[in-house]
Amino acid sequence: MSKQPLRLILYLLISLITGIMVTLAMDSFENIEVEKRIRKELEHEIRVTAASFKNSAEKVTPRELVKFLREFSASALGDKIIVADPAHDKKPDPHAFTFLFTYEASDERLDYYILNSYLNNELAILDTPELVLGLFITVIVFTCIILYAEKKKQAVVFHQQFEIKHAEFKKVLEEHEALALLGRMVATLAHELKTPIATISNLVQVLPARIGDERFTSRFVALTVEELDRIQQLINNLLAYGKEIEVKNEEWIDFPNFLNEIALKNSLQLEAPPFVKIFGDRFLLNLLFDNLMRNSKAEGAGKVHVKVRTGKSADLTSEILIEDNGNGFTTEVDINTLLNPFITFHSSGAGLGLYLAKQVATAHEGTLCLYRIEHGAGVNVTLPQKRVSLHEQT
Repeated sequence: MSKQPLRLILYLLISLITGIMVTLAMDSFENIEVEKRIRKELEHEIRVTAASFKNSAEKVTPRELVKFLREFSASALGDKIIVADPAHDKKPDPHAFTFLFTYEASDERLDYYILNSYLNNELAILDTPELVLGLFITVIVFTCIILYAEKKKQAVVFHQQFEIKHAEFKKVLEEHEALALLGRMVATLAHELKTPIATISNLVQVLPARIGDERFTSRFVALTVEELDRIQQLINNLLAYGKEIEVKNEEWIDFPNFLNEIALKNSLQLEAPPFVKIFGDRFLLNLLFDNLMRNSKAEGAGKVHVKVRTGKSADLTSEILIEDNGNGFTTEVDINTLLNPFITFHSSGAGLGLYLAKQVATAHEGTLCLYRIEHGAGVNVTLPQKRVSLHEQT
């Protein structure tokens, strides 16, 4: 049997049970009202009879009144109630009788009990209107369940369709982003390679005529090396951007000498504290600090000042503060966006240097952020305390 008929049968059973429960509950409420009415009528009849008997004679003793009520109850209401004197009679069986009320006349007292058989006969039973109402409730509940199940099914189908469309849209978006990224990389590569290639091409064209000019040839070699180094740096940046950065070959590096080589290559004066060593991948750290100093040089800096701050606990981080005396960050630029790829505020940049520097810092369990200073720009590179030492390693 398929799931659909089983589900319909289950819905029908739930509806029937609900209809039966509602019908029985209504019948129970009606029986309670009927029982209250019967009790009230019987008690009223007995009290009215007692009052009439007392009014029929000038003087009626309590004993005579109780005797009369006993005889009246036995003859007129014997099929409905029984009377018991709590002082002398045995208490009736609670399974057969239900207490009704107590009548008191001075020192005399009578307990009235109603017969359960009489009460049960008088109580309401399920009749046609109640059965029709129960059937109506069953139909209503069954219809509501079917409608709810159908709406839920439609919602599930809609959600599945939405997920499929969302996945398709996400895939298309990723493809467009990949194409856009590829376009930006090609444009960046073309723009960055154009200047050094043009410079080398012009030098090569002039070289045959001035081959004997030692000053020219020296300048030719220097410019060629500089432009090729620029091309190499661009290629390194693009290659690093195109893959996840992994720290593999780690070693303790003499930080001042390491920075001084990078500063000299970028024609910058360096002020750095002595006796500092950092632990990391030399190639990647060179990529990080070379990109930072290239940015400083591009912004007209001639000097770079480096400070290192460490905490007292091995669990803390160390800060490497790199500040230059260049043009700095303009107030119109959101410096946080400069850490995103292909974002730059000057025409000669590719927009990858700071992004890759941040990625290298992250790969070394650290962070990188930019900040403004009065004259120049600042970069804060944090590394775990275990990667920085202010003393020479033995």
